[in-house]
Amino acid sequence: MSSSSTWILVADEARARLFETQPPDDALNEVACFANPDRAPPGLAVSTGPPTAHERAGSRRRTHLHRKLAERFSRRLNDALERGRIDHRYARLVLVAPPRFLGALHVSLSKPLRDSVVAEVKRNLTALPAGDIRSHLPRRLLGGATGPV
Repeated sequence: MSSSSTWILVADEARARLFETQPPDDALNEVACFANPDRAPPGLAVSTGPPTAHERAGSRRRTHLHRKLAERFSRRLNDALERGRIDHRYARLVLVAPPRFLGALHVSLSKPLRDSVVAEVKRNLTALPAGDIRSHLPRRLLGGATGPV
């Protein structure tokens, strides 16, 4: 890996995949995969009636816990990206995440990392194969990409 490469973090609250591209072909090569070990369990059974005061309070607690766990995972991703930045493994960083998790990343990323971000894609693409992810990236980032401008 070299400082001419671009790292692309494709993440959501449950997992993240880190890709690298290098000229001249700009193919996406997966260099790391992360799972959130603290991921909150899936939601509870859905009630058909209006929520009770107890259910509303429980929902707020679950939302708060979910947000805290997402923030913890985003800090873990910050640490991995920061190590790569310090080791000069990439020059540019692209973030691909759903809007809510992108917000958690914004809070967690160090200033030098935020400064290396050259693009963001507000979508959840974690389950897609690398070729499909590539097609969602801005064309200006990758030589022959067919993604959005």
